Amino acid sequence: MKFEINKELLLEGFNKVVKVLGGKTSQPILNGILLEVEEDQLIFTGSDATETMRHCIPIVDQSIVVVQPGRIVFPREIVDITKKLNKKLTFSTNDFVVQIDSGKSHFELNCLDAAEYPTFPALSLTTPSVVLKGTEFSDCIKKTTFNASDSPSRPILQGVNVQLKKDCTELVCTDSHRLGRVLIPHENEHELSIVVPAKLLDKSSKAFNLELDIEIFVHEQNLMIKNGQTVYLTRLLDGKYPDTSRLIPATSKSKMVVSRKELLDGLELVKEIANSADGNANGIIKIEVKSEVSISSFQAQRGKGKVDVAYDSIEGDGEFTLSCSARYIIDALKAMETEYITFQFNGTASPFLLYPADEGKIKELQLVLPVRTA
Repeated sequence: MKFEINKELLLEGFNKVVKVLGGKTSQPILNGILLEVEEDQLIFTGSDATETMRHCIPIVDQSIVVVQPGRIVFPREIVDITKKLNKKLTFSTNDFVVQIDSGKSHFELNCLDAAEYPTFPALSLTTPSVVLKGTEFSDCIKKTTFNASDSPSRPILQGVNVQLKKDCTELVCTDSHRLGRVLIPHENEHELSIVVPAKLLDKSSKAFNLELDIEIFVHEQNLMIKNGQTVYLTRLLDGKYPDTSRLIPATSKSKMVVSRKELLDGLELVKEIANSADGNANGIIKIEVKSEVSISSFQAQRGKGKVDVAYDSIEGDGEFTLSCSARYIIDALKAMETEYITFQFNGTASPFLLYPADEGKIKELQLVLPVRTA
């Protein structure tokens, strides 16, 4: 194998696929990056056996010159080395040793045999199950995945439930204490329900070009996402996702419209006292609504804090009080990009809802379960 390449193009390929390398694997070869040099393209592949990322760079000009095609598995360190080299690089192999020349720099790296690298499944990429705009896909991920459970006791709750319905695509994620749901209205030819690992979905989305469409393919227990020249593959979670529709209250006792930023700023201030009593993890705050919104926390060992925020409007019961996790409601508000949110109160023991006061094309809501206090 021998080729010349522009540094930026090589880093583009490496940076796309290195994100899936976990560093902990029983197969040492999966700590490396597979590079396949062909006459018309370069193919970069990274995998940790659970998820795989592949990125192709077509050869369209003299930025890449292939002298001799070939395949090799680079050690992960190749990414950091490439960053420090000059603009133009020349690669050549002698068995499993790769020589890299760039200006006055010369490196020789011990590499691995590409024949031992796991085979990328030959799945059809002709008819996607659903196509989303890059920005829509990114928004859906940001508004749902943080609600996933970290507990291994219910593995299914570590995923995002993606449902294709006749009139929309719905994503739901919950850990049983909070929930995020987004709906994208559009027609789907087929209906299906899958559960995608939330952490993997969030991580992979950072490698996509959001100016391009996201094409989603489902084949048995595999999910494949195509974005331009980048393809991501992962296994779906086994099991049936719980029916979350019954968790969302159909009626409300009170609806309050309030500035998202002012409410968030108030919560951020009070959480410092609330968290101090809970190892800086998940402190409980009190929200009391009368003529304004009072956010407070009292801890005997640390002190107390209170912030008042004016609401824009309220309907239904004019007063209510509840207690909840500061982190849960802060995460929910940060996931929104609206000026005003609707805070829907449904009773001291019922989940409350947060959603944009003015709905856009993507319909979203966040649900948080209140906590009982003495």
